[in-house]
Amino acid sequence: MSLARPCAPLAHGAARRLLPVLMLSLPLCGCTLPLMQPPPEEPVRSYILEWRDDTAPPGRVGTGPVLLVSPILSASGFDGSDMAYMRMPHEIEYFARHRWVDAPARMLEPLLVAAAERSGLFRSVAETGSGVDADLRLDSKLVHLQQVCRPEPSALQLELRVTLVKLASAEVLASRTLSVSEPLAKRTPYAGVEAANRAVARLMWALQEFLAEQLQAPRR
Repeated sequence: MSLARPCAPLAHGAARRLLPVLMLSLPLCGCTLPLMQPPPEEPVRSYILEWRDDTAPPGRVGTGPVLLVSPILSASGFDGSDMAYMRMPHEIEYFARHRWVDAPARMLEPLLVAAAERSGLFRSVAETGSGVDADLRLDSKLVHLQQVCRPEPSALQLELRVTLVKLASAEVLASRTLSVSEPLAKRTPYAGVEAANRAVARLMWALQEFLAEQLQAPRR
């Protein structure tokens, strides 16, 4: 039984004729490879929540109680830095390449402190861990911060549950849900950021009104 012959090398003449073809194809391959690369990904864009109070600060330090502002809790789905939106009821989605620089609750905490300070209602306002001997404590929970995309109109919804507690007796003095809705100029992430910051301003004013009502209410 004969064995199959191994592949024989190309004849000298055939190799010479094939060489220019191979050399010509190499530059062509080199030119086409970059065209086959996937396009670069769009960079991730990060945004902040801000509140600039244009009203004049209180002329004197308040003579009221000392307020302690506790860390803001977050409802499930809103405890990270992802920017949430809804197209269908009960379904939360997140923008792939747009996010907050931090969890919204953590960005709102110093704003709550600033709003309470600028209200002029308190002798001082402190955060948890400051060691201040406080009279009242403000607890809060972020219920949601989301864009709701509807045919008309789309809106940014912000909701915060606040509770004022008397520390000496652990008595709940009052609790309220502060809910704000701002229309979206466009159905884009950045339009949502602009609406969110308008909503934050309205939320801070609502918080100041809530605190003023509780401090002015007669207590038994």
